[in-house]
Amino acid sequence: MENPDKINIEAKAETSTARKLFWASAGFYGLIAFEFFYMASPFGVHFYSVYGPGLDWLQQSGFSGWTIRFFLPHLVEETRSHFVNAAESVGFILFCGGVLAFAVGAFQVYRAKLTKADAVTGGLYRYIRHPQYLALMIASTGMLLIWPRFLVLFSTCLLFLAYILLAKAEEKMCLRQYEGYAGYMATTGRFLPKRLSWRLLPTLPSRTANVGLRIAAFIAVVLGLTAGALSVRGHAIASLYTLTTDRGVYLSVAEISNDDLELLARVAGQSKAVRAQLDGLGADDRFLAYVLPTEMYVSEIPMHLPEGESFGHSIPSDRDPARYKVIFSRAVFPDGRLPDGSNVIAHATNKYPLVEVHIDLSMERVDAVFPPPAVSFYPDVQVPLF
Repeated sequence: MENPDKINIEAKAETSTARKLFWASAGFYGLIAFEFFYMASPFGVHFYSVYGPGLDWLQQSGFSGWTIRFFLPHLVEETRSHFVNAAESVGFILFCGGVLAFAVGAFQVYRAKLTKADAVTGGLYRYIRHPQYLALMIASTGMLLIWPRFLVLFSTCLLFLAYILLAKAEEKMCLRQYEGYAGYMATTGRFLPKRLSWRLLPTLPSRTANVGLRIAAFIAVVLGLTAGALSVRGHAIASLYTLTTDRGVYLSVAEISNDDLELLARVAGQSKAVRAQLDGLGADDRFLAYVLPTEMYVSEIPMHLPEGESFGHSIPSDRDPARYKVIFSRAVFPDGRLPDGSNVIAHATNKYPLVEVHIDLSMERVDAVFPPPAVSFYPDVQVPLF
């Protein structure tokens, strides 16, 4: 029979290790995933003055440059895919639902601590032993859909691992601290109700799985999720409203017919300012031209912002369907050029503004031309490209 004191010491050591991993991964996750909220705040520029160099370092290499890319659209509001269009809304629902469930679980736990009760086994804890960790996993999944960088995917995986290790370590301590905890474990699942846990999350018994096997299993899961995200990214890019030319690509953030997109490209190409900028591109350069309703202003795309207007991502409900603006930029690639036969949007990591033209489709004419803003909202920052 094992020494109880030895078991308790080992449990405490495992808890300490799991907590260190949790705080390390949580710190990295907070920096990467909550970039979304920093960007929306007035302090976004100051945040990027510290955070930006790290993204610059990753962007410099084709080996690591892809990790800062997005696998779902953030700028684009409408695509041909219902799945892609719904992803961000689903993310907000999961994030808010997870945070709310975590708050309910926290209330149960701290009420028990204040009343000096035994282990919490009612409410959310009636069927699963770690509803708070499950809630945080749900919220993290929601954040991944809201801010779908590959870096966020990796940090989410680390955070999930930390939750699993913390849960296992805490269970060992609870077995020593609470007399009826073993019976409670026999009727509940760790993160899902016991019946679902057995069917959906089959695992090797902990005593038969050595550390090397667990690490290999974790790496396999991360690689599988990465492959899945790459597949989703390919589907998302294929569903965009685009027009590809020899010199670059036109990308519309809202639904548009192929005929209207071709007409916009033709009218924009007749502008002397546009021709001058495109003629100035190098042989290996490619343009990325964003097509938006004239009344729409997106901070991640360097554009003219009239006095009294503000940035946002919503498509104006009262927009004039005949009026658009086309914002030309030079795409930046990790190795300085686009691989032959490759997709501009799929391989670009950044963009530099060239010129903005406003077009009246009903008259087939350019109404206004604007140079790039003197100071972009996110100067030299690796913001989403689509």
